[in-house]
Amino acid sequence: MAKEAVKEQEAGLFQADADKACRKKVYIKTFGCQMNEYDTQKVLKVLSSEYEPVNSPCEADLVIINTCSVREKPEHKVYSLAGEIRALKKRGKRLLLGVGGCVAQQEGQNLVKRNKEIDFVFGTHNISLVPSLIRERLRTGLPQVAVNYREEWEELPLGFVGDEKCSVFVAISRGCNKNCTYCVVPNTRGREVSRPAEEILREVKIAAYRGAKEVVLLGQTVNSWGKDLIPRKRFEDLLELVSTVEGIKRIRFTSPHPQEVREDFIRYIADNPKVCRHIHLPVQSGSDKILKLMKRNYRIKKYLKIVEQLYKYIPEIKITTDVIVGFPQETEEDFKATLSVLEEVRFLNSYSFLFSPRPNTKAAEMKDDTPREEKLRRLYMYQKRQEEITAELLYEYLGRKTEVLIEGVDKAKKGLRGRNQQNIFVHLPYKADQVGRIKEVRVVEVGKHSLRAEYCK
Repeated sequence: MAKEAVKEQEAGLFQADADKACRKKVYIKTFGCQMNEYDTQKVLKVLSSEYEPVNSPCEADLVIINTCSVREKPEHKVYSLAGEIRALKKRGKRLLLGVGGCVAQQEGQNLVKRNKEIDFVFGTHNISLVPSLIRERLRTGLPQVAVNYREEWEELPLGFVGDEKCSVFVAISRGCNKNCTYCVVPNTRGREVSRPAEEILREVKIAAYRGAKEVVLLGQTVNSWGKDLIPRKRFEDLLELVSTVEGIKRIRFTSPHPQEVREDFIRYIADNPKVCRHIHLPVQSGSDKILKLMKRNYRIKKYLKIVEQLYKYIPEIKITTDVIVGFPQETEEDFKATLSVLEEVRFLNSYSFLFSPRPNTKAAEMKDDTPREEKLRRLYMYQKRQEEITAELLYEYLGRKTEVLIEGVDKAKKGLRGRNQQNIFVHLPYKADQVGRIKEVRVVEVGKHSLRAEYCK
């Protein structure tokens, strides 16, 4: 797309700031994954003609909680925040409270029955309806609920709200067909639907026009994109298209499912210099018995074969993962198998959690007689070993050069922050006009989860 065409499209897509003072204020609190963060951007976009974002519920006329139900803890946080909004209303603050995301999709009408402070509820397929839900709430005085599923991709305005960013999320699919026994995603986001490639490209081009140098392609099983399209397409086809967008220097994606990772896919990544040298590849457990109970549709031998090929074709790649500790029927032997995978793969990082039974999942009904204290012991042991491996991998960068996309000002350290190809955070001394640039730097210090570097001359 020519710059003139993009500029013309921008004029129609982005609300001018001249009438900002006339707009109401909206505060959105987002819990959960990157897909929820992307959905929050879309909520802001559909509201942009009437509302502008603020940083505190105290400043807002409208508060929206974008919820997560993957684990129990974020769900509890939702009710806690709703309580804070209730307190604001009792003090005379006039505002509306909306709840969206996975908890909204899961609970629907029950949310407004249990909490009278909630004015409207919208599910994961109903972001486009938020303005009309607000209008109906104000017109009728009754709480509004929209949690219907859609079989097709929901039409939403392209583009982004707020400051320009050098790294942006772009959703390429919604939902999941895998049906893992512990996961609520098939219930809360529905069956997998691929977003049309043309629409994805338009949004990537808009991001590039606004100064983005990196896009992060999002999907529950991102590498399944295209299988439901007619004609059927490969995820590699989409990566190739995105690679052609002028101005985009880096591409990330999350999260691929191991079942769909093939050697030709790995070789494609190796041959495409724009695809970052990092992959988040959830393993969940190192035990075949537990993987079968989870219905993960692969076994550890296959997972380790994928890892072997990743290191063979892309030696500089770093791998991160997800791990569930204390899944029903997990024995000490099963847990040791997970530790063994950690030792063999040497993950850069693991997002590891205790098993959290979720409503309407098969795992929630499984026999689970392992004491919580034992599960916590295992989790601590896993996390402690992961921290040691992370430290060892980060220390390998000391004195070495690495390329960093500088993403913004690091206020806490009074410098700049960015990430290298391996998705490791790097802190740099402050220099003017560096945000959005890719710079070669030399690592001079290693932190617990990040690096500190100096610019190369």
